[in-house]
Amino acid sequence: MLLRRVIEHVREQNWTAISIDFVIVVIGVFVGLQVQEWSQGRADRQSERQIVQDLLADLELDRSNYASAVTADEGAIVAAATSLAEAGLPPIAIDRLISRTNLANYTLDVSRLAAVPAGRRDLLWTDVVSGYFPIPNTVTYDAMVGAGDLKIINNRDIVRELQTYHALTGTVNSQNVKLLALRANTLSVGATYGLAPFATMPEQDYFNLVANSPQLAATIRIQATFAIFHRGEAASADARAARLQQHLKDYLKAEE
Repeated sequence: MLLRRVIEHVREQNWTAISIDFVIVVIGVFVGLQVQEWSQGRADRQSERQIVQDLLADLELDRSNYASAVTADEGAIVAAATSLAEAGLPPIAIDRLISRTNLANYTLDVSRLAAVPAGRRDLLWTDVVSGYFPIPNTVTYDAMVGAGDLKIINNRDIVRELQTYHALTGTVNSQNVKLLALRANTLSVGATYGLAPFATMPEQDYFNLVANSPQLAATIRIQATFAIFHRGEAASADARAARLQQHLKDYLKAEE
């Protein structure tokens, strides 16, 4: 309709009408583009909000798993420290030069941890080899990266935090692999001395066994040392997750 009218105005050399038609076309295109941009922006904001909510759900699950890992690691560390101390052997120690990295803090004062409950002193070996291995949930983050949706979050600081946290989850997984492999070896060594998970042994018999078996004592020390590293990764990941979680909540609130 508009095109036919423009052609008629050209034939009639009605330049005023042609100018008006041109302005109408330009305005129509501009308005159409603006509506499309507004609609896309609105869709992006809805997608962004859903992504942030999904990330918050992932972080909540991660933090629950990290807490379980820290509890299990501390139980294993205390059991190992008790095993060595009661056997008259030197305490567990970590070189201060590797107690902290850019992502994780491995510093731990073993003496400040709760003592082994009296009712579990005949299950010390069970606690030494026990553990919890958290697998961070990166489904939402991986989907964002795969779809190129990281840019949908306008706050670049939050994007950087997400990337840093994702890097830390990789180190958590690496520590899981190391500790699981070490645990398999520890169980094998323990079996050669008649030790099995969930099998009780009078505490004094156990302490004498550790005192008189350098291989067993060394294995317990190694297991505890790696449990300290694993605990440091889990605790640091939890702290980073808590910080990211709060920033995401604040971001959602600001976008309301």
